[in-house]
Amino acid sequence: MRSTKRHNWIYIVIWVLAFALVNYPIGAWASVKLDPFILGMPFSVFYFWMAYSVLILAGILLAWKVMKD
Repeated sequence: MRSTKRHNWIYIVIWVLAFALVNYPIGAWASVKLDPFILGMPFSVFYFWMAYSVLILAGILLAWKVMKD
């Protein structure tokens, strides 16, 4: 049981870090650092597309792991 609680906290920390990537100040600072295009998109659009994808995946993983126990 102790191991499961530790894993739940790890998933919660991963979600909080992913959430920080899309919010001020980290999201605003990181999204304007580069000017080139990546996959045909400006870097800021690509950054937020990837950051929100990571946030959604972390949320799904968190819900699955925490609610499973």
